[in-house]
Amino acid sequence: MQAYLDGRENLNTRRDALLQNSDRSIDDVEQNLITAEALLEIFSEQIAAGRCSDVRTWLQPQIPALTNVAFFDADGESKCSAAGTAGYSMFNPEWNEQLKNGEVTIRSDAFFGPGSQKWIFAIYRRLEYNGEFVGSAAFGLSAETLARGFADNNPDEDLSMALVDINGTAFGELPPFTIEPDWLERARNSERGVLFVENDAAGVNYDIVITPIGLGKLYTVVTRPSPGLFDELTLKPATTVGLPLIAFSFALAAAWVAIDKLVLRWLARLRRLAQAYGRGDYEVKPDDEFLNAPEEIAALANSMDRMSVQIGKRDDDLKEAIMERDAALKEIHHRVKNNLQLVISFLNLQSRRLTDAEGRAAINATRLRIDALSVVHQTLYQYNDLDIVHLKPFFDSLLHHLSNALGLEDSGVELTHEVIDLPWRADDAIPLALFVVEAITNSAKYAFDDDGGRITVTLMESEGGVELTIRDDGAGKDLPVGGKSLAAGDGLGSQLMNAFVKQLNGRLNLSSSIGHGYTAILFVPRERYARDGE
Repeated sequence: MQAYLDGRENLNTRRDALLQNSDRSIDDVEQNLITAEALLEIFSEQIAAGRCSDVRTWLQPQIPALTNVAFFDADGESKCSAAGTAGYSMFNPEWNEQLKNGEVTIRSDAFFGPGSQKWIFAIYRRLEYNGEFVGSAAFGLSAETLARGFADNNPDEDLSMALVDINGTAFGELPPFTIEPDWLERARNSERGVLFVENDAAGVNYDIVITPIGLGKLYTVVTRPSPGLFDELTLKPATTVGLPLIAFSFALAAAWVAIDKLVLRWLARLRRLAQAYGRGDYEVKPDDEFLNAPEEIAALANSMDRMSVQIGKRDDDLKEAIMERDAALKEIHHRVKNNLQLVISFLNLQSRRLTDAEGRAAINATRLRIDALSVVHQTLYQYNDLDIVHLKPFFDSLLHHLSNALGLEDSGVELTHEVIDLPWRADDAIPLALFVVEAITNSAKYAFDDDGGRITVTLMESEGGVELTIRDDGAGKDLPVGGKSLAAGDGLGSQLMNAFVKQLNGRLNLSSSIGHGYTAILFVPRERYARDGE
């Protein structure tokens, strides 16, 4: 009877150790997912700007399981993909609907990624522009790599560890039996995980612990052959070494249970509390969870709680200070814009009083340049990010002002544009705007006769940067030798165009001939406008 009880105690002890391994594995996987979510939030702007491959290259050393980085538009179609070719749809349309309806972050169950061509778990983050849903940034994490990552740290040869999704699909060291759906349901509703006992096809008993990760779409499964109620030592006579070994095992198991109860279990809870504070969730409180903890651990939990309150207050103060700073900067840009408009009004008044045509032309040219500066400041105070100008609304406003100021519509000249919505460094928005002003003014003054014509402005991404093309279908002219990389002429406009090209570290290519119009192509390298290139 004593041998039976000793064997039973040994079995319970091994099961407790199995639960401890489950806690350790879930912490490893959860930490990987939390890290991936945080980095996805940080790099979402670069992903939306089309730099999926760059982001994957940067982050793979920190997230070995990262197989794909993608950007999906509001309809769930991929526009940027580090793996495969963009253009595929989000695997589950319901995920896109959840993001569209306000869900900030979604963790998927396992699926076969159309881009990476691997079984992956995905994390999606909602992206907004002016409060409107514009799509989502996504990370694809290799299921096999995640499973292999925590299985490599397996300290026991008898243990098998695997990841299982909500559908029962397993990755890693696959258990020799099927994971039943009701097991996952019971595990999802448990706080720590559930222990099951199952037989494989050969009749071997296995202890199984299933523990949910996060919201319950992903689980860890830890298995080990069960010793049964009697092991080989309980069947030996008491006069052999079995009885001393059983006593030693019993003492060791008791010590392990005591350590688990007094230290390890509480350390695991402290770790999860620290992880919550690490991701900014300062509302999580120890509360009654540590009432039965050892005095020292309870004191540490209370200290962490007080620390979270202080950090939360400091974060709130910093956020308030940043909001006040941004409001002040917006007001400064607004006032600068108003002052520039006042200067333009003065120039208009002065221009009307001049009778000299050349003097009036000079003042009008100056007015256009100041108007471009005004548009830059207007764009900056209209958006939350004061370091970035969004090119599409920026060009919409700038070209509208130019068309009215130059009287293009009255002259029969049509001004059209097609511009991608790139984030552009505010410091470089001014030379870009002034380059556009000089080029369009040049076409409006010299390209057309009384029949008018068309000026087309396009800005598109190209290899290594962006290309701004300004083209007219006017009379054209033959360029001088060496004039294809510099704005031709000795006038102030030509000199300014060349200066703006140098300020942007760009390259200018000009083409024109009599009867075939005039084309100026400005190439700006990526490091001049990409935020991470500062």
